[in-house]
Amino acid sequence: MTSLPFVPSNPIVDAIKALYGVASGVNDFIDKHIAELKNHANETINATGRILEGAKAGFGIGYITPLILTATGQLILGNSLNATLIVASGLTFSNPLAMTCGAIGAIFYGWQALSEEEKNAILQRLTEAFEIGVELVKSMISYVIATLGSFFTKERMAELKNFVGSAAESFGKTLADITHDIKDKFFSAMNWVEDTWNDATKTVKEGAEKTTESVKETFEKITKKSE
Repeated sequence: MTSLPFVPSNPIVDAIKALYGVASGVNDFIDKHIAELKNHANETINATGRILEGAKAGFGIGYITPLILTATGQLILGNSLNATLIVASGLTFSNPLAMTCGAIGAIFYGWQALSEEEKNAILQRLTEAFEIGVELVKSMISYVIATLGSFFTKERMAELKNFVGSAAESFGKTLADITHDIKDKFFSAMNWVEDTWNDATKTVKEGAEKTTESVKETFEKITKKSE
């Protein structure tokens, strides 16, 4: 059995370790993180784990692939991936599973929205840090875009957008900043309105049920007194 390549330390790996609060070896962290994603009851989180697992196995360079994909998404979200700044700011992820979903979702929704100059800047950072070819990194990105679309239902895609929007907020950006789609300026607002409407409808329904029960009880009391 061929052992998987060990991930060398580099500025991007150090930044990801700082963000995720990784104290142990990064290889062990990746295995554990992917397992947690895959075993999660939420279908969107679960599918994200399966995509990362497939990328790790499929490209033949082991742990480096999920790290590169996570870093790609983080850079699209607006994270500078500077370990010194991360430590100084105290920025860590309160929900690392959601942040990984946001990063992978950012590749799907944000990569094609980048200019060629922006894409090349990201590719240059990744190829220099991990010492691999640019075409291999492009293939990884293409894999995520192609696979994610087949893994996710329409409902899951909407949820993934929420993950992307929430992750982007950590770096002072909005969902529309990532997708460059004017409709996404209203995406979070519409979700908030829908949730509020559902909550209000539930409250009104519960109130109506209580009112009906109260009227019924009063009617029964009056009926008994008149008997």
